[in-house]
Amino acid sequence: MPQIEWISTLSTLFAGVSAFAAAAAIYFPWRTQKSQKFLDQATLSLERAYEALSNGGQEIQPPAPDRLNWLTAARHIEQYRRLKELIKCKDHQLVCEEQEEYWRHKFHVCLNTSRPLLLDYYSERLRPQRQLGIEPSSAIIIHDFAKWPDGKEDPIDSADIDSILKRGKIFQGNIGLRNYLETLPHYREKI
Repeated sequence: MPQIEWISTLSTLFAGVSAFAAAAAIYFPWRTQKSQKFLDQATLSLERAYEALSNGGQEIQPPAPDRLNWLTAARHIEQYRRLKELIKCKDHQLVCEEQEEYWRHKFHVCLNTSRPLLLDYYSERLRPQRQLGIEPSSAIIIHDFAKWPDGKEDPIDSADIDSILKRGKIFQGNIGLRNYLETLPHYREKI
């Protein structure tokens, strides 16, 4: 009898492991596909935010002081942030960070004008024809997104600059770079 109980227990354990393996075979691909959908939509949200602010992707500086464009862009940025939190696959998170950096740069360039945006750009009180001003929350969200986040590690800081300099390929046909680096004591010693 004890041998039959042992076989029964082993059989039950094997069935449990098989069920777990079957569930994992379904769950992990489903999780990856779900993460991919969130990544795709998050990227689309940033693209739409930029298109809204820049009036269809036109590289106008500054963007038109259009209240609806600013509101729409801010809404898409906030939706992006919600979607980003739902991305669980590490590879997708890395791609999302890269997409965010690309779009942050686009926003920064769009907002980085040769002269600062003054009160009359934002305020409806100073606008002709009773145009509504920029909604304050949308301006805060967009300007915040366009700035490098506090605490974010800069990938340049982890680059092996010494190895790049030792290889010397960067100087081939690039005399100006060599001359520039030679003017900087920190780099002159490494060239």
